Amino acid sequence: MAASRWADWTLDRVLVIAGFVATVLASVILGSGEPALIGPILILLLPGIVFTGLLLWRPRPGFFLLAGIANSVLAITTIPFGLFGALANPLLGPVYSAVVLTTLSLVLALPAGVIAFRRGRAGLREPHLSEGIRSLHGFAVIVIVSLSVGAIAAGTLAYQNVNARAPSVGPVYDIPAVANVSVLASNSRFSPTAFNLTASMVTKITILNEDDTPHTFTYTNNGTRYSHDLTGSSTTQFFVLFSQPGTVPFSSVLTPDVGMNGTMTIVAP
Repeated sequence: MAASRWADWTLDRVLVIAGFVATVLASVILGSGEPALIGPILILLLPGIVFTGLLLWRPRPGFFLLAGIANSVLAITTIPFGLFGALANPLLGPVYSAVVLTTLSLVLALPAGVIAFRRGRAGLREPHLSEGIRSLHGFAVIVIVSLSVGAIAAGTLAYQNVNARAPSVGPVYDIPAVANVSVLASNSRFSPTAFNLTASMVTKITILNEDDTPHTFTYTNNGTRYSHDLTGSSTTQFFVLFSQPGTVPFSSVLTPDVGMNGTMTIVAP
């Protein structure tokens, strides 16, 4: 039977290719949000395109290993930049979905490529997909994929809920267009620790405090000190307006929160 027949496909082959698909989806999301990343992402995708194509053509042990590594390159290169840490911040919106997909590509493709390579070098038979999915490896894959889909869905809902406009009640005021910034307070640290705001534009800042303990978000604007209480395990929203470009430090002023700080950069409109 031809190697391309579905009956001859193995679990490892499907997982390596699934890792490639997850990487492509993550790249599309990242490139849509930041066009400057399209060039570097395409360079990182090129080895995956080549070796996944070779694996589709002929499932040899070497192609399994090379495709598994190539389809994990995006994840591996972003680990030093906080890939796993970003998994704890669902308020990143579409970027959070890209982070989950990038992590999923690593978990699916790399182990499958290594396992298939070792089996092939040892002369062992690769179990068909129907056999492999019933194995411990197959069960683990089902659990991981289910958790990833759930994380993407939950992250999307959380992001939409946080950034949804509140219903209009009471008096209405004519103000400039509102921008949105989301911040996470977790493990006595702010994330992100630096973000940009536009001068003369009202910005809604939403802070999710995942810690059980309270914090504050304190800063000075035009000589006036503002401090917002961040109750434990809750979300706090407030509006800011800066009239001039510049740099504005923020921090939590509670005694246990030494080092819990960051910087807002006010840019010209």
